[in-house]
Amino acid sequence: MNKNIAYTLAMALLLILALAAPFFAYPVFLMKLLCFALFACAYNLLIAYTGLLSFGHAAFFGVAGYVAGNVLKAPGMGLGLGLRPASPPAPCWAL
Repeated sequence: MNKNIAYTLAMALLLILALAAPFFAYPVFLMKLLCFALFACAYNLLIAYTGLLSFGHAAFFGVAGYVAGNVLKAPGMGLGLGLRPASPPAPCWAL
């Protein structure tokens, strides 16, 4: 079989499966699956093609989480008030 015909048939089958998936699977699960697929594609682009491995985003997330954890230890501190002071230290950490 010609490669172009096989490729076209495979893409048509995938399109039919993608259109029929919401009728057979839980839509929220499909959305999460697509989010993880997008995340995997982004990391494939970042690490495989460019060779860049960045842990900067994890460091900023960690600083904000550390500050939020320490602030939320105070008695009577609600979640809304506890998360507000956590966002300014993360950009300051970049300086």
